[in-house]
Amino acid sequence: MLNLSKILILLIFLFSCDNIQNQNPNIKKSSNEICHEIGSQYYKQTKKYEGFISIEDCLDSGGRLPR
Repeated sequence: MLNLSKILILLIFLFSCDNIQNQNPNIKKSSNEICHEIGSQYYKQTKKYEGFISIEDCLDSGGRLPR
């Protein structure tokens, strides 16, 4: 029983860490499928997005670079 509780605590910790990354991702893909990097013109303004760690991951998911 003790091992099961340790596993559950570990899983909760891992999922909460992933949630933190999704709230402040390196790349935001907007609902218009545009990939915005941190520091780009529209990064802070993009509210509805899917988060990515790298620009390559965003582009591979069907996103595009801003014009």
